[in-house]
Amino acid sequence: MLEFANIALGASGGVRCSKCHEAGAEGLHDATGLFDAVHEATDSWLSGPGPNLSFMGAEPFDHPALFELLGAAVDAGASRIRLETDAHALCSPEMVERVLDAGVRHLMAPLLGSNAELHDSLTGASGSFNKTLAGIERFVEGATQRGVKSHVTVRVPVCRHNLNDTPGIVTLAAKTGAKAVLLSIDDPDLDLRLASPWLEAACDTGVVYTTWVQVEGVPYGYADGWELHLASMYHKVEGEKPEACRACPLEEVCGGAMPGASQRVLDAFATPPDAVRIAGRIAHCFEPLERG
Repeated sequence: MLEFANIALGASGGVRCSKCHEAGAEGLHDATGLFDAVHEATDSWLSGPGPNLSFMGAEPFDHPALFELLGAAVDAGASRIRLETDAHALCSPEMVERVLDAGVRHLMAPLLGSNAELHDSLTGASGSFNKTLAGIERFVEGATQRGVKSHVTVRVPVCRHNLNDTPGIVTLAAKTGAKAVLLSIDDPDLDLRLASPWLEAACDTGVVYTTWVQVEGVPYGYADGWELHLASMYHKVEGEKPEACRACPLEEVCGGAMPGASQRVLDAFATPPDAVRIAGRIAHCFEPLERG
């Protein structure tokens, strides 16, 4: 799985459920510091395919220096550039052309529901569902017409209000052209034991539609049978882990609960009985092969 270095354009945190979170101001960051961040990210890239940069943290198309920053990323040697956006601006074919000209091939866009009624009610923005889908589709179409490869990931902030719709969101994402779906737990009070069957069903739905599903914010012990879908198996998950995770043998491969999880959620954590055996099997999978 590809790693991306995040370039935070602002502090709003992107599209989230308006019933779970208060709206945050965009708080766009100064361009000078962002240019420095681009060069720092490319210069410090250590290993693996890349450097890969993701512009996120606020709506990219709201930042006046976006295209200058994209140009700086190309000049600095970025191999892949991703925009984390609501995709509304990409409803314009001219904007799609401009973005592709700037070197963007990766897109991450939010879906909070598989239909306009649910998505719009959770985002608090009427019409946002149709604009996001149209933006994704036009980006994919524009790249296809140029004969270049594109990659769309749909990000789903999972909460009590859309949990049972996650399989439907995965289905919609696949039909819209997404190659991956990221289910990110975004509700500190969500009962992860009750959520697990829905998330497993969403992962199975992705397999049916050949769209890979990753899950963030679910401990390893709650993903019985679908552990390979946990994002922490493939890349480091950002954020402070709860104290309850530190003594677990699976700590190195488990993302733990989302930062800020309620005590009720944390109290339900339990180390799997066979955690030591599981950790050993995982470590063995990543051992280098001996050459004769």
